[in-house]
Amino acid sequence: MSGCNDHNAVISMKSYELTEYEVNIYSDASMAIVDESVTSKGLSLEFRYGGEDEGLTGTWYALFLYDGNKWNQLPDIVDGDVGWISIAYVVKKNRASELSIDWEWLYGELPAGRYLIVKGFINHRSPGDNDQYYLACEFTI
Repeated sequence: MSGCNDHNAVISMKSYELTEYEVNIYSDASMAIVDESVTSKGLSLEFRYGGEDEGLTGTWYALFLYDGNKWNQLPDIVDGDVGWISIAYVVKKNRASELSIDWEWLYGELPAGRYLIVKGFINHRSPGDNDQYYLACEFTI
């Protein structure tokens, strides 16, 4: 398992070259893999927020596999379209928030490899006044 940042220095998050998402550009939020939580079926993430408003994350995520040259988004195994529950998990200022991810339903059991998880993160100021960012964290199975 490898983490993606040092929570003592939120702005130190690593950048990744992804064509679909610009990740880890929001210096007030961070995401890390919870130590020893990675399995072939899921993992746990820890979020931290240091902004002035309210931090939020939801259920959506995407997984990428590194092929030695670039990150490739994994195709899902769902027959038909994937629907995501519209729910917001609050990430309180200066307090860790943990979220468990079970991807077996979406990607199946993953083989050994180098992976990246991307999650949406929202800086919520008031109803209708939000900024959407993407956080990414690398891990190995």
